[in-house]
Amino acid sequence: MKKSPMLLSLLFPAIMGSAQSLTSPGKTDGDSLLLVKIEKAGKYGFTDTAGKVVIAPVYDAIAPFQNGLAAVKKNKKYGFLLTDGKTSSLKYDSAWIKEGRYPMVKLNGKTGMLDSRGKELVSPKYDEVAGLRDGYVSVFLEGKYGVVSPKGKMILKPEYEHLGFVTNGSMLVYIDGKCGRADLVTGKVVMTPYEKVGPFRDGMAWVRQQKKFGFINIKGELVIPLVYDWVGNFNEGLVAVATGGKYGFINKANQVVIPQKYDKAYTYSKGRGLIRLNGRIGYVDKDGNESWPEAAAALPREPAEGAQNK
Repeated sequence: MKKSPMLLSLLFPAIMGSAQSLTSPGKTDGDSLLLVKIEKAGKYGFTDTAGKVVIAPVYDAIAPFQNGLAAVKKNKKYGFLLTDGKTSSLKYDSAWIKEGRYPMVKLNGKTGMLDSRGKELVSPKYDEVAGLRDGYVSVFLEGKYGVVSPKGKMILKPEYEHLGFVTNGSMLVYIDGKCGRADLVTGKVVMTPYEKVGPFRDGMAWVRQQKKFGFINIKGELVIPLVYDWVGNFNEGLVAVATGGKYGFINKANQVVIPQKYDKAYTYSKGRGLIRLNGRIGYVDKDGNESWPEAAAALPREPAEGAQNK
């Protein structure tokens, strides 16, 4: 027999008499309150370690607290209990904590998510709901994905076939074999015909097609052709590029500013680009003046997603 998520979580409740250390309302994270699960006439609640009832034994079942919430059952309905004894709406068909941090609920066969205070963040009307980075939430409905903001606002309607990772307030989205980049702050999506799209920096984003890289502007227009084997991200109006294993820097007009003669080129910052040549690390400015300090800055990680997608 297949067990519901709530049933699974209730199979592992705190053993009666054992204590859970929880942060009580009005106290700091370092000032915790010990609660002891109790049972009376088949109902469950909590006392403190002195035996004082903190949460009255009125629940048919209580799961362990996780991040200040515990799934509870009362009168055949489910919800969440807070450490101050308050509960979310006890109206769901099941409730559970996903990945130890996401309060999930199900109603009429659809899934939703609550916030840390037991209020609905995502209404239970989706086939699947999952937490993303920086508080964003993905929703899945009828084979399509969308995104909800940390405040519960629908940013991207569930119409995408696949979602990328959240990075710096944006993410890649895919639909009909095309790739675009969504700004999760404004909800604006720039779709392209390319197989991969990088982050927008200085109003430009790299794109990849058939292992070649170029750049689009914020309107999605291809302004630098797909001719490079590798590219970085624009910064201070310049970007590192490579063809034939040699690296240099170009500007937004695709004009060569620093010739491609280096073994590696990194981000251009503070008026100079970090470069590597014949095993030495140095800097070069827009006029081509090089400096090779004995203690050059530590090499950064590959500065572009392009470097990860050769």
